[in-house]
Amino acid sequence: MAQHGTRARPRRTEAAPPPFVEPELATLVDAPPEGAAWIHETKYDGYRCLLAIGGGDVICYTRRGHDWTDRFASLVEPARKLPVESALIDGEVMVLDEAGRSNFALMQNALKTGAPLVYVAFDLLWLDGEDLRDLPLIERKRRLRAVLGRRRNGPLRFSEHLEGRSADILERLCAAGYEGIVSKRKNAPYRSGRGQHWLKIKCTKRQEFVVGGWSPSRHGRSFGSLLIGYFERGRLVYAGRVGTGFDEARLASLGAELARLASAECPFEAVPRSVARSAHWVEPKLVAEIDFAELTRDGLVRQGVFVGLRSDKPARSVRFERPRRVAGR
Repeated sequence: MAQHGTRARPRRTEAAPPPFVEPELATLVDAPPEGAAWIHETKYDGYRCLLAIGGGDVICYTRRGHDWTDRFASLVEPARKLPVESALIDGEVMVLDEAGRSNFALMQNALKTGAPLVYVAFDLLWLDGEDLRDLPLIERKRRLRAVLGRRRNGPLRFSEHLEGRSADILERLCAAGYEGIVSKRKNAPYRSGRGQHWLKIKCTKRQEFVVGGWSPSRHGRSFGSLLIGYFERGRLVYAGRVGTGFDEARLASLGAELARLASAECPFEAVPRSVARSAHWVEPKLVAEIDFAELTRDGLVRQGVFVGLRSDKPARSVRFERPRRVAGR
């Protein structure tokens, strides 16, 4: 098991992979910030990954410090060839669709089939024994660009920031089918955990929910809809049903997962009687990415669409993410 980094920041001189560092996370807000203090990047739709390189070794860490090098094996050799003695790079592993957009559903299939992966790097934490986290973001990105070059093809790519008004950038990316943008203070240091230096703005209401059960299908499918929720004060709050977004392969694989996690007890704090009457319960361990239109007055997901399962996040960490209002608006 990978060990999490600490706040101690010794200078490393040996050419070995740097230790895992808890990544910086973005806070969800209702609109992008404006002004020269911010730069804006595309929000990618994949798995967060810290790439640790050194001494001929490459380790792919998830956002929680798990070693997923075997799952991201196609990235190891390209990373090993980078012109560094040691480095710790922050970025996103993804699969691109025909239009060049990251696609989480395709990512799910790629992890099973071994299809090519793309790693888009957006930050550099360590380089050749030097801890860069206290440097301004714009300087870290400059050094990262020097390592990667302006690669637009291949498995390792540099994440360029986007020019223009943030509202215009967001509108343009949303119209093109992207997930959103991440706005970052260009002179801020790198700080682990969720803070105000990185802000994310989504094109749609989309986030993770925990699967707590399922409703049967009227058409002979493995299930009709998933019963989803999120944790609040240690209790699983019911957030509605999701019955679309499943192809035959997903129905089969999810049906098998639901059967494996079958439980006699309802995991939710409360469920409407009309739903509970025919529900089948499961242990609340599966985390599903759900795209939805809005929440009803009762706090239930409306027009929810299943996007995929997330195996990089424990169910107990799933909270309902409410966007904050950007200061000055």
